[in-house]
Amino acid sequence: MDLNKTSTMGELMKTSVSNRILDKTGFTISEMMMAVTMSAAIIAAGFGAMTVSQKTTRANGQTVNTQSAARTALDMIAADLKLAGFGTQGLQTPVGNCAINGAPSALVPGDNNPLGGDFGPDTISMVVPMTNSIALVGPLWQLAANAGPGFNAIAMPAGATTAMGNAIPGGAAALLGMDVSIGGAAWSRITGVAGAALNLNPIPPPVQFGAGTQVYLLQCITYQVIPPPDALNQCLGNAPCLVRGVAPAGVGGPPNCINPGNACVPIMDGVEDLQLAYACDGCSATINSGSPDGQVDDLDGSNSFSQGDFIMNLNWFAPAAPFVSTYMTPSKIRLAQITLVARQNRVDQGGGEVNQVQVNTSVIPTVGGDHNHANGVFAAGDNVTPVQQQAYMQFRRRVLTRTVELRNQRA
Repeated sequence: MDLNKTSTMGELMKTSVSNRILDKTGFTISEMMMAVTMSAAIIAAGFGAMTVSQKTTRANGQTVNTQSAARTALDMIAADLKLAGFGTQGLQTPVGNCAINGAPSALVPGDNNPLGGDFGPDTISMVVPMTNSIALVGPLWQLAANAGPGFNAIAMPAGATTAMGNAIPGGAAALLGMDVSIGGAAWSRITGVAGAALNLNPIPPPVQFGAGTQVYLLQCITYQVIPPPDALNQCLGNAPCLVRGVAPAGVGGPPNCINPGNACVPIMDGVEDLQLAYACDGCSATINSGSPDGQVDDLDGSNSFSQGDFIMNLNWFAPAAPFVSTYMTPSKIRLAQITLVARQNRVDQGGGEVNQVQVNTSVIPTVGGDHNHANGVFAAGDNVTPVQQQAYMQFRRRVLTRTVELRNQRA
């Protein structure tokens, strides 16, 4: 064996191992600081992107929620309007507070300032029916036996009168004095409850009904927007809001949920304006002598149906142009145009990493045909000073409009 060759190979192996060891001695301090700086920048960018994404998602969610709230509120009002007047045939006294100048009315338009500029949200009251025709959700509100000809009591299935009381504020005791419609064809007033039977004011012959005929409770309900400040906490701390209330008994205009004593409950947060316009067939004595002719009154004289044929901002409780010397007749209303303005519940905090209140620069809407939404959004006005205007523009809004054909057939 050649010892010199063996020694040379050993030296080479030592040199190779030394080089490998030197290759794995690690990073220098400068390299480590550069790596940490780059990692921090990447992580910060990730957090920044996540913050922007979260704010964008929250803003988009508020927009969707606002749109959904307005649509839901619009659906609810439209559903009640379509039922207004059903079951009021033969009605001789007002249901609750649904009356105009002492006369019973199935539909009572209201305006906060009918004689001047259009300030604040409109109100509306209407007579709507309640019933239960589905056995799976409780006793049927139907006649359990034939009634008539001529009668002053009706028998219903066991538990039906109890269920009726549970469906209204005040319970069974509140049924006394309430109005009831039988089959949507005859009206009477409840004078007493006897087990599963209702005692009524007499319904004279020849009116009669068979077993299974549907029974409806009639209520005068009101829709109204509650603005801030909400002194009675009607909106449960979320003013403005849309409330739906049951009008108390009495004769006069629609109730005001801002006043104590009205059973009004919040149904939708963020709704800050309600504007209503009505198209009639026979409202005006100056058109076709006030007689319905199957066509909407041509109030603007255009010889065609147009926006100018809708009535708005007029006092339904006193003569007013173009109805001089006569009262408008709400029972002749055939179309109702509903406009709702809903705002998001909180301001957006911008789209960047720094919290910054987003300011809406879009044009302030005119709703209901003529209502300047920024010129006194509420009855007291909330867009007068620069500070109020700035606060107003910090909330994004959605405006929805729908025209509803009404039943409202009571003459």
